[in-house]
Amino acid sequence: MPHETGFDFQHYNPVRTIFGPGSLEHLPELVGKRRVLLVTFKSAREIGLLARLKGLLGDRLVDLIDEVPSRPELKDVQQAHERIWRERRVELVVAVGGGSVIDYAKALLCLPESGHFFDLITRSTPVVKRLRMIAVPTTAGSGSEVTPFSVLWDTRDANPTKFTLHQSRMYAETALIDPELTLSQPKLVMRNAGLDALSHALEAIWNVNATPMTDLLAVEAARTLIAKLPIAWHFQGHLKARIMIARAAWQAGLCLAQTRTALAHALSYPLTIKQGTPHGLASSWSLPWVWQQAQNNSAERDAVLSRIYGPSETDPVARLCELLYKLEVPTEPKAWGLSESERARIVLEHMHNPKGHNFIAKGLRL
Repeated sequence: MPHETGFDFQHYNPVRTIFGPGSLEHLPELVGKRRVLLVTFKSAREIGLLARLKGLLGDRLVDLIDEVPSRPELKDVQQAHERIWRERRVELVVAVGGGSVIDYAKALLCLPESGHFFDLITRSTPVVKRLRMIAVPTTAGSGSEVTPFSVLWDTRDANPTKFTLHQSRMYAETALIDPELTLSQPKLVMRNAGLDALSHALEAIWNVNATPMTDLLAVEAARTLIAKLPIAWHFQGHLKARIMIARAAWQAGLCLAQTRTALAHALSYPLTIKQGTPHGLASSWSLPWVWQQAQNNSAERDAVLSRIYGPSETDPVARLCELLYKLEVPTEPKAWGLSESERARIVLEHMHNPKGHNFIAKGLRL
């Protein structure tokens, strides 16, 4: 019997969410008296955010990591993990930044039974201690504040590699989402983050792990992002659009925590590793092509996808291409340094790994 959503599923997310403009001011009461490690990004000092956070945390701030890059390096995270668990000074991690910052912070939270950081990656090992975390996203895209995943990179090796930690105990205690924080982000960062959220929403629909709840969240998130991203792209200070995009990114993150990603993300990683293409951008250019591949594999999935543009829309793939064109994102493989045959090769390589298994189509129209 083909997969039908609602016949057999699980849904779980333990993260408390506090959402709204100005909600960063709730940080002191959420922290309480706990000793804090603050993890944030390189330019937080320049834009005044670091000073604001220091003021909110006061003498509860006992440790600081404030130079997290856009792709956290595995060995840097390992060193930070070893130091934090050796010193044992902190009780709570506060991560303020984009998905990379929050992923970096999540990788610090768990101490495996062996005491060796790499055992969190290389084998299933019991977690004997963990730190709590408050996640404060400054971009609206990754949804990392409500997922149990941490993506790390080893770009210093001769063969650059991506690693994904997945521990149920890496969920944040609280996601504190203040859309006003996204206003400081450059235009391209805002767009790329929003496209990441759109890819999460769509990949949750053409996914064998979809649930009734993820369908509801993913459709609303996709509809919102399609409507609001062009507004935020052309009017950077449009707070209402930023609020709606932040909410959609959170919804898509809730989906991602249940379904994980599929084929569009598989196509993104070679671009990010080899060319340095930002993750959200690399995950989005292929979405129209993947939507074509997803069509006509499941009447139920087609029906959910049709809710994004409405049942009267006869060519949703073309409409999605129009959106990406408005956001200056080309959808042709050659624009990304790939031939049609190279795209096919990458996809076929990934059809037999978890991302390929998550995709509803088991054969491709190449």
